[in-house]
Amino acid sequence: MAVYRGKQGYLGYLLTAAIILCYCITPTVAITRSYNQYEHFFPAWEHLIQDQLRDNCTKQLNDYKNRSNTDQGAGYNVIGCVLETMPEYRKAELASAAVILGFAPTVLQLLSASYLDTAVLAYRRPGLAFLLSMSSSGVRPLTATDYDDFIATAGTDPFHTNFGKSQSVWAPTIVSILEYTIASGAVANNAYLAYQLSVWAVCTFSSQQDFLPAMWTAAALVIHLVGYLAARLRISVEGRGGSGENNNRGTLWHRLLAELTPTPWQTRFEVKKNDRHNGWFLVLVSALYIGDALQAFFGTLILSSLVFISVRDSAIIVIRLMASALFARGILIYELAGFRTEKEGRGLSEKPHYSAVET
Repeated sequence: MAVYRGKQGYLGYLLTAAIILCYCITPTVAITRSYNQYEHFFPAWEHLIQDQLRDNCTKQLNDYKNRSNTDQGAGYNVIGCVLETMPEYRKAELASAAVILGFAPTVLQLLSASYLDTAVLAYRRPGLAFLLSMSSSGVRPLTATDYDDFIATAGTDPFHTNFGKSQSVWAPTIVSILEYTIASGAVANNAYLAYQLSVWAVCTFSSQQDFLPAMWTAAALVIHLVGYLAARLRISVEGRGGSGENNNRGTLWHRLLAELTPTPWQTRFEVKKNDRHNGWFLVLVSALYIGDALQAFFGTLILSSLVFISVRDSAIIVIRLMASALFARGILIYELAGFRTEKEGRGLSEKPHYSAVET
């Protein structure tokens, strides 16, 4: 009980510090503007727009880069100058690119993992779950009943997911290395793409700010973190089998070993439903449901308002976003399918079969 209160107090301090930090930073950000845009663009139109800026928009660009000039409309002057000197067929392509980018948040919601998926994985492998949370700019929405459905299905026979023998040392090591490599690559791709969208393109309704696409990406991570808190309020687990250690309360060595071991090679754990915090759980789930929709709407608003991106580049952007989401989803599907669980009051689930080599 003391440990639980300590964790709650720690989380409370983190939330309070985050709120204070946001309160202090927001006024500062609101009165400043970006000076870093119009230096690089996406490849297809890089030389085209650079030539326009050099030949036709030198004055507007110099005014924008002048740090003593605090005019919030300096960015709009550059946009207006570029569009005035841009051929009509290029403007039509801009409109097409905006449509393609505008669909991206909705597509990502369908392809990405849910916050319950990453929360459940975090019971065993919080580091990998955190990486996968950062791998996609979209989050699949859920309702309160999805948490209860997970608890209801706990203890059923797991899927066949292992590769190699159950006693193998190399198989789980190789699988774990591959998972972290793919997850790290997905995070790097997603983070770099957020930077490119922020600095290499310009948002027409807020040209003075260059952090809006990055904010959209970061909002997905926040949703995953809040989803983890909701799962902690609703689902409690206890490690079973093997050494009998609970991954969440064991020694540092046991937690590190669990982090580095794929779930099909780990011991089972018992899933219990926690009804002590129904009120806070429903509040968080409702906030997540609304926040997920707002995050997708915000992404649509931002991406569809970006200019100076060609149709080819916009298609590549969407493919890269989808690739990160799908790779992260694939790892989660493998990890969650390999979970060995038992439900309180139900018999133990059978040990997973090893599809590659019989034991």
